[in-house]
Amino acid sequence: MYLLDHPVALFVVVAVVLLLAHEVGYRLRAFAEHRDGEEWEKQVHQTRNQIAVLLSLLIGFALSMSLSRFDQRKSLVLEEANAIGTAYLRAGMLAEPVRSSAPTLFRDYVDARLGIFGTMSDIDAGNFAAKRAKQIQDELWSQATTAAQQTPTPIVALYVAALNDMIDLDAKRIAARRNRVPQDIWALMAVLGVLTSVIIGYGQRHRAALATFVPVLMVAISMSLIADLDSPVNGLIQVSQQSMQMLSDELHTQF
Repeated sequence: MYLLDHPVALFVVVAVVLLLAHEVGYRLRAFAEHRDGEEWEKQVHQTRNQIAVLLSLLIGFALSMSLSRFDQRKSLVLEEANAIGTAYLRAGMLAEPVRSSAPTLFRDYVDARLGIFGTMSDIDAGNFAAKRAKQIQDELWSQATTAAQQTPTPIVALYVAALNDMIDLDAKRIAARRNRVPQDIWALMAVLGVLTSVIIGYGQRHRAALATFVPVLMVAISMSLIADLDSPVNGLIQVSQQSMQMLSDELHTQF
């Protein structure tokens, strides 16, 4: 969904919808028969508190999910940089022609990976960087296969293992980028948020700006923060590619 990938727009939409829901609840109070009774007030407040607690728990759960996914994407950047660096160093111990051709391929591969994850592009869009990275993987693996068949030494085996780890991390990073908070949880948060705003407005005898705007802003900020952490493409909070950039700079200085 568009809103889940654009936290600022989500904040505005959630705030407007919850304010409208609060206004609906406030106007519905006029139709209540016992709106001035203490027992009626008590029931409304209890219902409001119960739904608000459930909403708070759900927001906390979704925030924990999005934060863990963000941390996973961040740690995978360092793991991939280390894996590429290890494979690059081991390639230097192999015989020709791998020793001469592999470094250039590794340099181009790091640049391609930065082109995929260091920009706001979508992996599913079939961008050039993703295709180039896959092509380089195939070339490196083909070279490693030939070297393993011709000279099956322990050094070649170590290089193949490092190359395999590098390729596996490609799949892990793509899977981590596509691993999002389920839309069912978003739908439930939206329903509970609207119900909470309606009941808050329903339980107000007089309009109060503090009681109206504070709950709305808290929910809107929380939901936009969850979307920001969960969005790997358009969020304001992005995973730093510093490890990959440092590796790219290092490889470029050696050419």
